[in-house]
Amino acid sequence: MKRTILFSLVLLVAVSSAGTALASSFTGSTVNWQYYAFGGPYTGGTSSGSFVDNGTVGGTFDDGFYTYFNIIAGPNYITFDYSVDTLCCVSWANSVLSKVPNLYNGIDIVFSGAPTITSVGINGATNMVGFNSSYLAVLNGNEIEVDWHLLPFDTSTTVKLDLNGTATPEPGSMLLLGTGLLGAVGVLRRKINL
Repeated sequence: MKRTILFSLVLLVAVSSAGTALASSFTGSTVNWQYYAFGGPYTGGTSSGSFVDNGTVGGTFDDGFYTYFNIIAGPNYITFDYSVDTLCCVSWANSVLSKVPNLYNGIDIVFSGAPTITSVGINGATNMVGFNSSYLAVLNGNEIEVDWHLLPFDTSTTVKLDLNGTATPEPGSMLLLGTGLLGAVGVLRRKINL
C-alpha cells in the first residue's frame, strides 16, 4: 500500500513537472520583423529588423521621412508604441493585399527560438480606434501578422498583444521523465508480483 501511494506521488510530481516545462516565456527569443504595404515588403527607411526579446525597445519603424512606432517584446506580449510618432494624427493608408492571408498595411513578426504561439489576444492597453481581432493572423505557430490599414493613430496610440505559447519539451527532459516513469512502473510491478 505504501508503495502504491509512493508511486502515485511520483507520477503526480512527474506530470506536474511536465506541465511546468510546457508553460513558457518568449524572453530570449529572436524577433524578426518586416513592414508590408502597397503590395509587398516595404523598403523605405527602417522597415525591417531583428532583436532579442528582453522587454525593452527592440526596433523602431520609420519610412525614411517619419518615425511611427517602437516595437517592444516581453515575456508574453508584444507592444507597438506610437509615442515616438513624428507625423502625428493621421490614419494608415489604404493598400492592396501585401502578404497573404490578410496583411495590407502592417507588420509581420516572426519569432525564432520561441515557444509555439497558440493564440494572440488584444491587451486592454490597446487604444487604436477600430483595431480588433480581424486585424490579426497567427501563422505556422511562430508568426504574427498585424494589419491596421485605414485605422487612425497619434502619439498616444498603443497596440499591445498578449502572446500565449506552448514550449516544446527538450528531448533530454522527456528522456528523464520517461526513465522516471519506467522506474516507477518497475517498482509497482515488483510489488504486484510479490
